Amino acid sequence: MDYRQAVEFVESSSIVRERYGLEKLQQALHLLGDPHHHTEFVHIAGTNGKGSTAAMTASVLQTAGYRTGLYTSPHLMRYNERMHIDGVPISDEDFVEAASQVQRVCEQLGGVPIVFEVLTLMALWYFAQQHCDIVVLEVGIGGLLDSTNVIPSPKVAIITQLGMDHTETLGNTLEEIAAQKGGIVKEGTPTVMALQEPSAVAVVQQICDKYHAPLALADPERLRVLDASVAGQTLEDREYGKLMLPLAGAHQRKNAANVLEAVAMLRTQGYRISDDDVREGIAKTVWPARFERLSTAPDFILDGGHNPQCLHAATAALREYYPGQKVVFLVGMMADKDTDHMLAEMASIAKSFVCIRPDSPRAMQPQLLAQQLTERFHLPACACGSVREGIAEATRQAGKEGVVCALGSLYLAGEVRAAFGR
Repeated sequence: MDYRQAVEFVESSSIVRERYGLEKLQQALHLLGDPHHHTEFVHIAGTNGKGSTAAMTASVLQTAGYRTGLYTSPHLMRYNERMHIDGVPISDEDFVEAASQVQRVCEQLGGVPIVFEVLTLMALWYFAQQHCDIVVLEVGIGGLLDSTNVIPSPKVAIITQLGMDHTETLGNTLEEIAAQKGGIVKEGTPTVMALQEPSAVAVVQQICDKYHAPLALADPERLRVLDASVAGQTLEDREYGKLMLPLAGAHQRKNAANVLEAVAMLRTQGYRISDDDVREGIAKTVWPARFERLSTAPDFILDGGHNPQCLHAATAALREYYPGQKVVFLVGMMADKDTDHMLAEMASIAKSFVCIRPDSPRAMQPQLLAQQLTERFHLPACACGSVREGIAEATRQAGKEGVVCALGSLYLAGEVRAAFGR
């Protein structure tokens, strides 16, 4: 098997696939040597902020000297981006070996699971093979039934901000969604939850009570803003003093609060993480496509926001850093998302829209998106045939003193970064 064949194994539609589910995934892991029993985990669920929280947590643990795995999704350009050790993505050679091992096990079990299940098996095998001290594991969708929930009780479970996304799978109320996300809590698992709607907190508290799991609420008010810009923010924490956070936006302060509470719980379990490790680890966090400025004149902002809550966070950051300024949005969206609320959020500060089609079979056609924007919001909107054409048109419309924000899909984010040579 070479790299191309490994990717084909992961995603090929020609393979007859079945959802394994947790029980069969456990069987597969047993055939792989039970790799999930050979490392420790920080498990992270939530609607928004999972990736940023995971990246910060992994950076702090790595800075403290632990060999740290990081599993996130989706990727921007290549599957390798989903599996990091100490900040370095899995090599093509190791990706091929992991795929080969999982393919062998699937043949024994008589069927190939869905893409995310394949990748989760590969990641757990890889992290064990590489002797990680601890792995920061981001949930795919939900928590209770998610593929990553095959692991034993993690050192810490983190539940980030919740919102109404994937309702067809997770439930139609915030409380139902909280019950799914809270499914990562196991017996005695120290748990951190972002401070949010009391009804959601109450659901998770009930789960924690059932499993005798201590729960800490992460309050972003512990972090006072000293300075903030598109490039990041300087914060004052009541315990750690001055913190440099290279991620912009108020929502990232909430994510940082999650990390600080998680560090406190890890320390109580013997992890040696100094105050300097926390400060340096947060300052070194790299998490692309989250309110990332790619160029200036005009300022070109890229954000991977792809649900109403993410869009609200992105537009709030645009208002904070560009007060009173109208924005040219380079937008591409999935047809199965809550496009009405997402477009309304953007329209409130939009100068115009340039519509393109992300590389996904679920993507909306740009002509249809442009028509919807023009008819509903009476704002200028046009469609472009490629990402590069869209970038050029949005840049032209904004002018050197303006602002462009590419928004609406992580699939779009990867293509935009590639066009800028990132």
